[in-house]
Parts: sequence; structure tokens; C-alpha cells
Amino acid sequence: MLIILAVAVLYLYDQSQKEQEKIKEFITDIARKSTKPVGTGDVTRVTVVMRLAQNPPALNFGLPHNLFNPVKWQRTPDGSFVKIQTGKEVGPDRMTVARIAPLNFIISLDRVASAGGYFLGVTHEAAERPLDRKKKQTFATLNAKTPAFILREVKGAPEDPTELVLELTENNERVSVFKDKPYSIVEGYEADLKYTVDNKAFNNLRVGSPVRFGGEDYKIVAINENEVVLLAANDKKYTVKLAAAQ
Repeated sequence: MLIILAVAVLYLYDQSQKEQEKIKEFITDIARKSTKPVGTGDVTRVTVVMRLAQNPPALNFGLPHNLFNPVKWQRTPDGSFVKIQTGKEVGPDRMTVARIAPLNFIISLDRVASAGGYFLGVTHEAAERPLDRKKKQTFATLNAKTPAFILREVKGAPEDPTELVLELTENNERVSVFKDKPYSIVEGYEADLKYTVDNKAFNNLRVGSPVRFGGEDYKIVAINENEVVLLAANDKKYTVKLAAAQ
């Protein structure tokens, strides 16, 4: 039994050595083979997703999105309703310009009082007070100062002049008034507006005029020959163009 056991031990030892040799040869053979390095993976899409996660796009919950803005219906003076979907169904977007007219500063030769004395009409249409917008007659003589001008030169016969040269007191500019042609310059504009939602008209508006429509208050802050600029209570400006200028 001892001999058999010894033989078994020697056999197992021999087999173990052979397996060790095989393992060593396998590792050596692998080391001899040239292997390509593992390439870098394409992480472009992951990078894009990470950037979006760090800087997400702004969410717009304003109109026409109704998640936090339920659709509103606004009653008009005639009892009908307007559906507010975009916010432009009412308010300044529904305001139109019906008319824009110039406001002139005019000086005219009305009549000759005597040789060297003249009555001139002064009209200041852009004046702040309505009373000051009416035509006022001013008597003028050579080099005598009036509130609006100084008569500097009389051309033609004094009793029947063809032209009067005036120096404006506001800016010292020299202008001419002819017998059949007054001096005139545009100083501003007035406008007529119409709110189409309820057909409400606002006439003879000037810069500074208050306007209320659609339940909101506005003020006219600018008028030119083509457009009117409205200022809302939140200091936002709206430009309403004359139809012919669009």
C-alpha cells in the first residue's frame, strides 16, 4: 500500500509540473503576439447631453402656452366676447391710426395799418393750451420786438410791401412773410386713433395725451407723420403706424 501511495504521489507531481509548463508557454505565446490598443470610445453624444443638462433651455410658459395661462375671454362693450389666445386680440395691437395732421407755426401779413405799421397774424397750433392755439394779431413796426418776432426789413413800398423779413425771438432765425404767402413751419403733429375691438375713437391726440382702452392706461409719448408711440403703465412702448405708411 505504501508503494502504491508513493507511485500516486509521484504521478500527481509529474502531472503538476507538466501543467505549469503549459501555462508558462501559453503566457509567453500571448506576450509574443502584437495586439492593437483599445481605441477611444466616441463620447460626443454623451458630452452634448451633459452640456444640455448643465445649461437647460429656458422654458416658455407664456402665451400661447396655456399650462399656466388659461384661455381668457374678454367682454366688449356690445356684450360680445373676444377669445385671448395670443395676447394680440386686444390691447395696442388692435389700435389703428385714423389720421395724423401737422401742427404749424404760422405768421401771416393780415393788413397794413399805415406806412411802417403792420398787423401780422400769429398762429401757434402746437401750443399746450387750447386758448393759445388760436390766431392772434400782433402790431409790428421796424425793429420793434414782439413776443414772437422782430420786424427787421420791409421790402417794396412801405404802404404795400411785397415781403417782410422777420427775426424769430425763439432762435434768432430770419424768415420771410410775403403778401400772399405766410411763413409756416411744422412744430408737431396730432392724431386720431381708433380701437377696433369696440370701435372706440380717440381724436385730436397730442404728445402727452392720456388714452385708456382695453382696461389699461396709456400715454402718447411721440407722434410723427407716419406713426404714434404709446407708453404703457409698465413703461413698455408700442408703435402704431398709419396704414398708408405700413
